[in-house]
Amino acid sequence: MKNNQLNQKQELEVAADVIEYLKERGVEGIQAACILKTSATHVENRLAAQVFFNAIQKALN
Repeated sequence: MKNNQLNQKQELEVAADVIEYLKERGVEGIQAACILKTSATHVENRLAAQVFFNAIQKALN
């Protein structure tokens, strides 16, 4: 993974896997969409925090 980022194909594959996982457990529609969006936001926030802390670390060295 270059720069800890997924390419568009990988992002779609992950989303499809999550949707299938939720569907197998009876979670569909708006509820599944909310879970998927929340998961994506959480991953984006973690990645943004990691990039921020790496930048701070480089600035302090």
